[in-house]
Amino acid sequence: MSARVFLILLGGSIAALALHVLVGSGLFSLRQVIEGFQAGPPGLTSSPEQIVVWSLRLPRAVAAFVTGAALATSGAALQALFRNPLAEPYILGISSGAAVGGVLSALLGVEAVTGIHGTFLMAFATAVLCMSLVLAFARSRFGISVQTVLIVGVTLGTFLWAVVTLLLTLQGADANRILFWLLGSFVGADWNRVSTVGGAFLLGFVILRFFAKPLTLFAAGEETASSLGVDVERLKWGVLLTASGVAAAAVAAFGIIGFVGLFVPNLARRLTGISLSGSLPGSALLGGIAVVFADLLAQRLIPGREINVGVLTALMAAPFLLVLARRRSL
Repeated sequence: MSARVFLILLGGSIAALALHVLVGSGLFSLRQVIEGFQAGPPGLTSSPEQIVVWSLRLPRAVAAFVTGAALATSGAALQALFRNPLAEPYILGISSGAAVGGVLSALLGVEAVTGIHGTFLMAFATAVLCMSLVLAFARSRFGISVQTVLIVGVTLGTFLWAVVTLLLTLQGADANRILFWLLGSFVGADWNRVSTVGGAFLLGFVILRFFAKPLTLFAAGEETASSLGVDVERLKWGVLLTASGVAAAAVAAFGIIGFVGLFVPNLARRLTGISLSGSLPGSALLGGIAVVFADLLAQRLIPGREINVGVLTALMAAPFLLVLARRRSL
């Protein structure tokens, strides 16, 4: 990635975060927001705008950015591994697994006792469990088959969504609240969840960046990569586990925000080139920008109401995917 492209994406990231904090849900004027930000973090005596900016708007903006960065980074690595521009984090059953955990948390009363942290841990645990099942089914004496991962992931994901539907039916009156979380939302985002997802993203990014060169060689084929000294099986396990863990953390914290890991890496490669060394940071920055703007639209598009972020990211991705599918068919 050239320095010019990096600076443009970095500047766009800062501008997106600033716009999200300044505009927000529109309860305060621009001047009040700036004054609240300049006053610093709230203390014993704080103004309403100071509390809103530092305790609500800023953590929500950062949450949207790190979630988008995590999902896009995961998608970029998986697309490189599968050598398929339509691959994305949720093919491993991550979203469905997290959804089952979140619904079970509400159904069993875990959330009522432990709060959001209990829901996060249960959703993350079930997401990782589903990912492990996919990898277990895809493993053979010849190693992991990436094609089998795709098939098993789609199959398990479909089954788990049926389980989620059944659990929502059993949940009854609280189904709407759970469904709101399932479709992705940054309502109630706090610094604890931001630090959890942010930490998972940073750790995953460092690991995936380490795999960038082997993955670039892997694009030429497994046999070619192996002849060039790449430990193919170690590469597959490392990328699958890391990319899945990063995406699972994001889903467990803020619900299912689909298609970010699919269309953002494709856009990033057009800006940075096909080398993962450049497209990985490009995807992270561009993914953060995309989700920040999606969350801003979620708050402002319909006055007095908020739309789920996952709905907007799907609407953003649809035109791009149609163009991509058309070009691949020509």
